[in-house]
Amino acid sequence: MCKTYDAIYDLAKTMDSDEIILSLNHLKIEGHLHKCDSKDGKCYQEVITLKDAVAECPKSNYKQEYKWINIPSKHIQAFAFKCCKK
Repeated sequence: MCKTYDAIYDLAKTMDSDEIILSLNHLKIEGHLHKCDSKDGKCYQEVITLKDAVAECPKSNYKQEYKWINIPSKHIQAFAFKCCKK
């Protein structure tokens, strides 16, 4: 199991906001963390799901919006909840 996946969902339980910022190499993705309930069988282990997400690459001026995006947690290099950002 991926420790990043566990850390994100464990910390999400204590945060005031579900807005999260993920860093994947040169790509930054911001969105609302989808907190699925494993009882309904719709959770995918080690996959982080964001709603209303925006992916940006500052070097190439790339910007794309997604209603839903699934990210394998093994690709996440860093993360922060938006309520913790200065």
